[in-house]
Amino acid sequence: DTNDVWRLDPRQDLVTLLWTPAVGVLAGMLAVQAFRALQGHMVWLGELHREFSSLFGRPASGELVLLAAASALGEEVLFRGAMLDAWGLWISSLVFALLHIPPRASLWPWTVSAFVMGLGFGVLTLITGNLGAAVAAHFVINLQNLAYVTRNRPRLALRGPVRPADPA
Repeated sequence: DTNDVWRLDPRQDLVTLLWTPAVGVLAGMLAVQAFRALQGHMVWLGELHREFSSLFGRPASGELVLLAAASALGEEVLFRGAMLDAWGLWISSLVFALLHIPPRASLWPWTVSAFVMGLGFGVLTLITGNLGAAVAAHFVINLQNLAYVTRNRPRLALRGPVRPADPA
């Protein structure tokens, strides 16, 4: 109904626009911690880590911030700002996930996780009535993950129980 892609309700006040990014920062930090906890149990997360590490190398901190901000802002304005209102939560999240198709089939769980995250970003937008929380959450997730994959080695994912070698 309006050209305001930032707010679902253009009458939303400045106070709301200022507190909603804090909700997104918290949501983003929780999402990153959940994936860090899962990394030791899901082989694809280590593979994705290695893929991104080889792709990005070791960029400077300012480059990480710029990349995280540009991708978070651009994707959220497109997928939640424009598509959410036009196509709804499920379709906009599906298109967001399709943007995150990896180069190898073994990394397809990343696409599934992008769909779930897209739903989460959409729900944040619907609950808060603006893009502040979704952009902040997306930025935190991107920044923390980019810093992690470009500064750390991937953790090994274990399959099955770990047993000592047979001494015989």
